[in-house]
Amino acid sequence: MSSTVNLPSPLEIPLNGFVDYLRTRGAARVEVATRHNRQAEEPYSPARDFYRRILAAILAGRRCGDDRPVLEHAIDAAPTSRRSNYRAVVDGWLRYLPKLADTEHVPVQTGRWRGRNLTVRVTPHMAVRHADGTVEALLLYLKAEPLPAADAAAMLWLASAAMPEACPGASPVVVDVRRARAYRVVPTERAFPVWLHAEAGGYRQLRVQLVD
Repeated sequence: MSSTVNLPSPLEIPLNGFVDYLRTRGAARVEVATRHNRQAEEPYSPARDFYRRILAAILAGRRCGDDRPVLEHAIDAAPTSRRSNYRAVVDGWLRYLPKLADTEHVPVQTGRWRGRNLTVRVTPHMAVRHADGTVEALLLYLKAEPLPAADAAAMLWLASAAMPEACPGASPVVVDVRRARAYRVVPTERAFPVWLHAEAGGYRQLRVQLVD
């Protein structure tokens, strides 16, 4: 255990970090919380952010409206060890892109869901306005493993709660990029937020225990 981490109250964590915790059980939760405490001590390092370059290329391609050349350049410029992963991301994204045809860019910012002494930051990667006027805020999942439906449900609920701040009027969409699959159905069960609040409290308590 370490005594060098000073945890703020309430604790704040990115959406992906909280979902990583939610999908684990038992000892694996201790590993996740320990990693999060360690990351809280270390400054952000782009070198450790595996998908940073290809995500930046996805966003740049959308901004300029010339997606494929931007994405191909990012693959060519990537370290050899990452190119196959980046290629899989790009292939999936190019299959998904037709669903964003005839859309307009909508600005986004960071929204927050506040649980029991835990705040979850939600920053959509982009938002678009469709021809019918509806706005969707996209959160992109880039990993090799298929996105579990339970993870998508948690992401959608938390994003929906944060959306008035992140992108007012937008509906959240979680995109499993490699499989070009979109998740849109936000859980409506009354027990869902109760469960998330309980998990938020347990996560906070575990991180505190690991530094005491």
